[in-house]
Amino acid sequence: MSSPPTGINAIRSDRIVEIRWGPDHIGRYSNKLLRTSCACAQCVDEMTGRRILDPDTVQEDIEITDMQLVGNYAVKFSFSDGHNTGIATWAHLRGICPCPKCG
Repeated sequence: MSSPPTGINAIRSDRIVEIRWGPDHIGRYSNKLLRTSCACAQCVDEMTGRRILDPDTVQEDIEITDMQLVGNYAVKFSFSDGHNTGIATWAHLRGICPCPKCG
C-alpha cells in the first residue's frame, strides 16, 4: 500500500490535479489522464482486465466536478461526462504519475 499524499488540489483552469507525494515530488495529472486510467468495472472488464473505455471517446476538456477522499487509501473523482464510480488508490495514482521523476 502506498503512503497517502501530503496534498491534492484540482486546478480547474489548467484541467489538472496536482498531487504532492513529498517535498520534492509533485505529480501533475491531466483530467483526461485520470479519466482514461479509471480502473472501475465500467471502464475495465473485471474478468479479462481488458479496457472497455476507449480513451479516444474522452474529450480533452473533461472537467473534474468533485473529489472525495476515500478513507486513507484513495480518492473518488467525479467527471463532467457523468462518470463517478471509480476509486483511484494512492498506489494506482503513484503508478501513473506523469512527473519526470516517475515517467
